[in-house]
Amino acid sequence: MWDLGLNWVPVFDSNVTFCKAYKLQKGGIMGWRNLERTCLLDCGFFSVFQVLRQRENQPPAPFYLLDAPDWAGVIPVVTTERGRSLVMVRQFRHGLAKRCIEFPGGIISPGEDPVKAITRELLEETGYMPELVVPIGSLSPNPAFMTNSFHAFIAEDCKKVAEPRLDEHEDIEVVLVPEEEAINLVGGEDMGHALMVAALFLYYRYMGKCM
Repeated sequence: MWDLGLNWVPVFDSNVTFCKAYKLQKGGIMGWRNLERTCLLDCGFFSVFQVLRQRENQPPAPFYLLDAPDWAGVIPVVTTERGRSLVMVRQFRHGLAKRCIEFPGGIISPGEDPVKAITRELLEETGYMPELVVPIGSLSPNPAFMTNSFHAFIAEDCKKVAEPRLDEHEDIEVVLVPEEEAINLVGGEDMGHALMVAALFLYYRYMGKCM
């Protein structure tokens, strides 16, 4: 069992916006009434729902939602001879059927502390452990039909304390990228994950490097 004890600080800054994806509730929201919710497909880590909603003086209409647990991603920082570097991972992604470079991350289990979740994922995927975890923002992956949120963190003063402990079907390569070079990966062949790009923007904004 990993010991996930660590220090972390909440960030409440006018420049950092925390948003939570909409969760279906009883009653009406912004003129919409929820009439019925039906699960069409349960895939374990996400489910597809048909939701019947109605606006005033209009007929009911079906909408389709992808319901999933919240996700978290972390930008781990290590100090090298070149200065600050970011710990990234290169892994095979089945949606694109190719290897992509990303920041460590994963699913937050229901009721799980996001900081503990992301620290666990970081340790399992890379073997690094942080001294400090800072939340830098939350985003909706796709508010058109997805109900979950993506939470971004910075993990400061990371140290290698163990070898990665990967799941059976995980194939991960750990990569250290100098802080000033990470932006050059965006839009390249290997870094097209929109949430990773968004997390990097939140990181640079938190560090005061966005003009």
